[in-house]
Amino acid sequence: MDHRRIIGEAWEFTQENKPIIRWYAFLPAVISTCAGIIYLIYQFYAFKSSRLFENWSTSLNYVMFQTAFDLIRNNIPALGPLIISVIIVVVLYFFVPPLLEGSIIQLIARKKNKLTVKTIDGVKYGFLSFLPMFEYATFVKTFQLTSLLGWMAMILRSMGWGGFETFLPIFIIGAVAAVFLTILFTYTEFFIVIDDYKVIESISRSCILVIKNWQETLLLSILMLIITVRIVIQILFVLLIPVILFGSIYLFTLASLQTVGIVVGVGIGLILLYIAAYLSSTIHVFASAVWTFTFLELTKEPELNARGEVVEEKDDDKD
Repeated sequence: MDHRRIIGEAWEFTQENKPIIRWYAFLPAVISTCAGIIYLIYQFYAFKSSRLFENWSTSLNYVMFQTAFDLIRNNIPALGPLIISVIIVVVLYFFVPPLLEGSIIQLIARKKNKLTVKTIDGVKYGFLSFLPMFEYATFVKTFQLTSLLGWMAMILRSMGWGGFETFLPIFIIGAVAAVFLTILFTYTEFFIVIDDYKVIESISRSCILVIKNWQETLLLSILMLIITVRIVIQILFVLLIPVILFGSIYLFTLASLQTVGIVVGVGIGLILLYIAAYLSSTIHVFASAVWTFTFLELTKEPELNARGEVVEEKDDDKD
């Protein structure tokens, strides 16, 4: 398999299909970035109240965040919409990505196979594969590194460095297992969306396909890890946006210009959110194209047994 050709075709496809980025990848990128910011703020105050940092009340970060937080809390009319916005982001975080991911994969596969398809048809394909994609997304979150980092943070806050060091070998093993399972599950979503298999059957087939093509999959995973900087971009903006937002409010509050601080902070935050979401969504479509093209190429040839005969599909595989 020619990895360079696949990556080149995927990038060309991404540049020629900007509507997929705008309509199907941009919103999930905005939601994931906002969810990351909310989670970061939660972790900030959770650590602040833990026994690890007794002197945070004198730090600049604490003073800045606390000043902005007190300002928002003292303005009760603005607190209601803020809470509603957080709830909306959390709900969308769980439901929108699985819906639109199915749309992206279907559109890429159909365009790759020269089928006549409109961008708006992605809505139909997304809904058709939503339930299994949602089931898989819920299942796989348990094995993600982000979930492991959440557990690590909770142990560190609750038990201190001593307890954290006790569980560190378990965390290391969990991280290795998470990476291993992520690689094994590489093609699961494509079996679900393109071939319409059930979740468990798709996971099984993905594991088999990865094992049979482990060199190609591992090499492409390494290349994509180098090329795809989406995670780094999101981390940087997730850290940068709340700092600029609360920092602006804090600085203008010192100058008795609270309203100006809120307007400036929100304005800059929205601009950074747009930039982060656009870059992230572009890279996401590119990565999806790479893996979709790879999946189509690895599965286009019939499977042969040791006798050189074609292995027939079982009729109940999709039941």
